[in-house]
Amino acid sequence: MGKDFRYYFQHPWSRMIVAYLVIFFNFLIFAEDPVSHSQTEANVIVVGNCFSFVTNKYPRGVGWRLLKVLLWLLAILIGLIAGKFLFHQRLFGQLLRLKMFREDHGSWMTMFFSTILFLFIFSHIYNTILLMDGSMGAYVITDYMGIRNESFMKLAAVGTWMGDFVTAWMVTDMMLQDKPYPDWGKSARAFWKKGNVRIILFWTVLFTLTSVVVLVITTDWISWDKLNRGFLPSDEVSRAFLASFILVFDLLIVMQ
Repeated sequence: MGKDFRYYFQHPWSRMIVAYLVIFFNFLIFAEDPVSHSQTEANVIVVGNCFSFVTNKYPRGVGWRLLKVLLWLLAILIGLIAGKFLFHQRLFGQLLRLKMFREDHGSWMTMFFSTILFLFIFSHIYNTILLMDGSMGAYVITDYMGIRNESFMKLAAVGTWMGDFVTAWMVTDMMLQDKPYPDWGKSARAFWKKGNVRIILFWTVLFTLTSVVVLVITTDWISWDKLNRGFLPSDEVSRAFLASFILVFDLLIVMQ
């Protein structure tokens, strides 16, 4: 492979740095965002509808509850199928011919967002059915999630950790097995491929770090404000840019 832009763009160091920076940026925005300490009810556009649709505001009647469960299960099923075959394969793969979505690349991300989309659509279908009844207005699904912002941010932090670290760890695993860069990390690759070292290390590190991170997030053992002490202050603009960097880096992972 010639040392052109693609050589450096897909270099193991480049891919791993991008993947692990996403983890750092996500934790930084979680620590800096004052919403993480808010006691008000969480209100998130689209996501709030999906969360409320699946987890709360269940009517008392068994029939209504069964209808709601069937609708969100159907929404998830359709979202997964549409995400894989309609959006990923047809739209991105065949129609737009985006290389970042070749074969199965980016399929899970596409299926995830497609599921969110269909949960949102089906929540409004459910709302329409409720409003047609006339006496079920209290159970209409909105973007209010029924939990505090503090709790939502902790759930989001755990979720992003799982997604980001698994992604970064898988990128690391692939780089230690990849062949296009034979001169990179020879000793590390040799150790990684020795016997069952790869399997044992992958799952041991994943479960150990995940346990520690979840414990730290849920118990508030570490206070960012005490550690930071104004050394790295932020405002709405800087946090918006940080969120934009996370989005761009997530797309870079798929493109690489």
